[in-house]
Amino acid sequence: MRVTIREAIRDDTLRLEAFLKRRNVTSMFLRSNLRDYGIGNTKDNYAMRYFLREKGGAIQGIGAIANAGTLMMQATEGLADISAFMREVLPNDTKYPVILGASDQVGIMREAFGLTDAPTTMDDVEPLFSLDLENLIVPQTHGAVLRKTKMSDLPLLGDWSYAYDLETGLRKPGKDVRDGSEQEAASRIKKNRSRLLFHNGKPVAQTGFNAVLPDSVQIGGVYTPPEFRRNGYGRLAVALHLAEVREQGVEHAILFSANEYASRAYRGIGFEQIGHYTLTIFDTSETKD
Repeated sequence: MRVTIREAIRDDTLRLEAFLKRRNVTSMFLRSNLRDYGIGNTKDNYAMRYFLREKGGAIQGIGAIANAGTLMMQATEGLADISAFMREVLPNDTKYPVILGASDQVGIMREAFGLTDAPTTMDDVEPLFSLDLENLIVPQTHGAVLRKTKMSDLPLLGDWSYAYDLETGLRKPGKDVRDGSEQEAASRIKKNRSRLLFHNGKPVAQTGFNAVLPDSVQIGGVYTPPEFRRNGYGRLAVALHLAEVREQGVEHAILFSANEYASRAYRGIGFEQIGHYTLTIFDTSETKD
């Protein structure tokens, strides 16, 4: 059968979603961006261009690039060819600040884009966890309460988001980064994607989703300030948030963990490791003589 590679158009949306849904655990960003922004959106940073490898009219693999330059993929075969096609089509001065996805696939795309030896500020291979929400384990709350965040929480959540970004290595210190962390916190509040856990009247942890679909959510931005750690607050916040969306019909949750301490907490509420996920942030700073 003939193999073709081309850029997706709006008429491909349903087929593209069906392909990604069958590979959901490593496609959440691709699926949620497709749902939130569609195809052909050239304005929003997270909107994406999708490139399809087809065989006999059936999608075999996908490469994608966000308007902000982030590279993603979902292709168990032919990814090098998809990447080569993308490089031919994309402008020569395109910047690629981030690449993320299933670890085996990230390596293929990174090499095909000539980024193997590019300097990075973060290059993490993290354990990928999955949970069918019918198997969710909710710890005892001991009086703790989870509630939706609101704009009046932004000063606190902006500080926590900035601390999270620095601690995880996602960003370097600086005013621009601080402003970006606050903007991200504000976006999650507006989209109803974040929650605060209170105990004895004090906010002790935050949790949220970085991708949301009718059937699945992907957890991100879980943070407990150092003075409140080792009390199970982060684990409890995640579990209560998942219990909330389970009641709304969500069936599945996905996350990738930054460290073994966090991994133990997620295993404690039912998550199981199913693979690895890679997040690479390239150093795009320009050095001056």
